[in-house]
Amino acid sequence: MRQTGVFAGRVRVAYPYARYGMTRGGGTVWHGGLDLVGMDDATIRMPYYKGRRITGRVVRARQVTDRRDKTWEWGWYVCVRLDAAQTPDAVNFLYFAHCARLLVQAGQKVASGDALAVMGNTGNAALADPPYKHCHFEVRAAAGGTGLDPTAYAGCENAVGVYGAADKRQVITIGPVTQGDADAVLAVCQTRGLVAQGLYKSEWRDC
Repeated sequence: MRQTGVFAGRVRVAYPYARYGMTRGGGTVWHGGLDLVGMDDATIRMPYYKGRRITGRVVRARQVTDRRDKTWEWGWYVCVRLDAAQTPDAVNFLYFAHCARLLVQAGQKVASGDALAVMGNTGNAALADPPYKHCHFEVRAAAGGTGLDPTAYAGCENAVGVYGAADKRQVITIGPVTQGDADAVLAVCQTRGLVAQGLYKSEWRDC
């Protein structure tokens, strides 16, 4: 599966409030990251920057349980400090939160594509309604700073939708078919809730 952002394969931004910069709780809570769902692989990976390989070092791989520290909301999380002078933006730190399991340790060198953790819903993600497994992905200039726009690293837009779906499509060209074969394919598509077009012209879509 092809990887451009945090996950290999398709990625979903499921809800409007999952977007970077959204406010929650009646406008009292600002969302500093982008909530990403890996649809084909639950492994959270070191991302690329606009398709370009980047490197860094894990500076934190832990869970904070003391609620006086706001990072308890992230559950199990990984923080990577980028190596210097790789990207033209102000980003130096990448955060991957709500993990079910961590696959790296502090001090470990990582590069784009390396496995960091497994997607989960730990921390305050367990309180979501509905709860769902995802990665809260956040980028910052300083470790304790404000979240910046993560889209160049996330591999998707800051909008609800499914990304990378084109990589899952397969185009099949066939020759003339009998009426019976065409009817059988149509029946399968209807059973699966799919749409078939151009059945008698060898032009197929979504079957």
